[in-house]
Amino acid sequence: MKYGMNLLLWTGEMHDGMLPVLESLKQMGYDGVELPMFNMDVDHWARWGKRLDDLGLKRTAVTVRSEEDNPISPDASVRAKGIEANKRCIDCCVAGGA
Repeated sequence: MKYGMNLLLWTGEMHDGMLPVLESLKQMGYDGVELPMFNMDVDHWARWGKRLDDLGLKRTAVTVRSEEDNPISPDASVRAKGIEANKRCIDCCVAGGA
């Protein structure tokens, strides 16, 4: 069995101040972390992917959609926004190793 920690307990945005938290989680024996996937900047996640690799932490991710980009909305334009947002999120997950 592997154990992970959801980083939403600390932040909704990954920043350098999270490094001590990540190091502590690794020292406590956690195998991975759940990334708050709200920043849709692929380069941001590529940098974090490298940092997490260096720490030896595996990743999963969590995100949400809103009324404006609901992929199951009855409105086709809203659904399209949701699909595009999900695709962008997947790109960020891949970049971050989730």
